[in-house]
Amino acid sequence: MAKVVCVLYDDPVDGYPKRYARDGLPKLDRYPGGQALPTPEAIDFEPGVLLGSVSGELGLRKFVEGAGHSLAVTSDKDGPDSIFERELVDAEIVISQPFWPAYLTEQRIAKAGRLKLAITAGIGSDHVDLQAAMERGITVAEVTFCNSISVSEHVVMMILGLVRNYIPSYQWVVDGGWNIADCVARSYDVEGMQIGTVGAGRIGTAVLRRLKPFDVKLHYTDRHRLPETVEKELGLTFHKTAADMVPVCDVVTINAPLHPETENLFDAAMIAKMKRGAYLVNTARGKICNRDAVARALDNGQLAGYAGDVWFPQPAPRDHPWREMPHHGMTPHISGSSLSAQARYAAGTREILECWFAGRPIREEYLIVDGGKLAGVGAHSYSAGDATRGSEEAARFKG
Repeated sequence: MAKVVCVLYDDPVDGYPKRYARDGLPKLDRYPGGQALPTPEAIDFEPGVLLGSVSGELGLRKFVEGAGHSLAVTSDKDGPDSIFERELVDAEIVISQPFWPAYLTEQRIAKAGRLKLAITAGIGSDHVDLQAAMERGITVAEVTFCNSISVSEHVVMMILGLVRNYIPSYQWVVDGGWNIADCVARSYDVEGMQIGTVGAGRIGTAVLRRLKPFDVKLHYTDRHRLPETVEKELGLTFHKTAADMVPVCDVVTINAPLHPETENLFDAAMIAKMKRGAYLVNTARGKICNRDAVARALDNGQLAGYAGDVWFPQPAPRDHPWREMPHHGMTPHISGSSLSAQARYAAGTREILECWFAGRPIREEYLIVDGGKLAGVGAHSYSAGDATRGSEEAARFKG
């Protein structure tokens, strides 16, 4: 019998939904580019319901227990006295979402003598110490592409929200005002702007495709250059490095995975290379941007706005400066956890578990670490090392 530990975010403060805003979800046949959607043998949930919080259990309990295994679900994940810390000791499988990550540090992995599989219900497995996982022979997998389009939509929304000064304008209405001059004093058109993405994988390319109709000039940088046909189709300008690209951009969006090569990439020096009054949008990982450098750049006007829904650690401590800095458009990490995305990553998580329990290979496109080395998508997207340092700060959110 395998013990499965699943770490999910808390239920809604007003209780689990009794009725949803919409009935069901649009049906997708496959992802852009042809990759197949998750293909579990069955699911035990209705697509479009809340699956990512504790009561939703990713729709897994009936399947896991029906297969003779045990399932422990908790949101209490941070600190030495957390439920996760206690349950981890004899867990074979850990499931976690990037939005409320169960940080698998080297120290935690050392305590988890039976741990064999870490699944990210979503995309982005930087909350796992990948170096330690490789050394211990732990398999790491994620549900690649499940919420890439969800995140790309969020990026476009945030760009428009910042440039058009949407959030402060909305607040004037909520406060009973009609202060047009205050609203438009920081409002611009996106049309004609230079917009660049750091990272042009599934999310970054989807962002570029969605921005093209806005009549902007598009730029990108990535360790893997896109095919010439794609560059011509979207009118892209390629830059070898982020440092080469950011000086020409009015808006920079970060869509790269977190690993040692991207950690702290947007520090004070990189932000200083950007145009004065540029906008920075980060839905990738909070640790790619230097926390204090971003706050200072908004205070002194080097950045006109910063938006994102990724922080480090997660949840962010209540005194995190990004909560209070001016001209921000921050959200908790929600871009990839829409009800639409949850149906896909819950189904993909079950597909991975079905393969694991049956001894079948997990899809290559789901693998991050396997057989003691980076594998599948992980070999393409990550570099060896650890990006979990400092995650213990998340325990301060409870305090």
